[in-house]
Amino acid sequence: MPTPQLNLPQQFGRFLLTGALVFTVLFWGTSSMLLSTKEIHLDLLAIRVILKSCTQLPFAHWVQDLETAYVPFFLRQRPLLACYLISAQLAWLAAFLYDIKILRKENLL
Repeated sequence: MPTPQLNLPQQFGRFLLTGALVFTVLFWGTSSMLLSTKEIHLDLLAIRVILKSCTQLPFAHWVQDLETAYVPFFLRQRPLLACYLISAQLAWLAAFLYDIKILRKENLL
């Protein structure tokens, strides 16, 4: 039975899903290698504070806190930033190559 042709939003959804799965696995792997337990605990605590403050503070105040406190906190952590950059680039590349493979299989590329 031939597979139906996917339209552009479905192809983009497949690209995003593939990238998200690869990013999750790679970020988990690189962060387990590059980050210490103390850093991971501190990051999780900061994420909890961000999520709690999102529901309890007015939006304008929350965005100001996000820009002045939380973003610099995460950007100062070089290993966390390295995990993100490595994972994002490799996830995009994997999703792109997988999409090309599927499109060639469907004779669209």
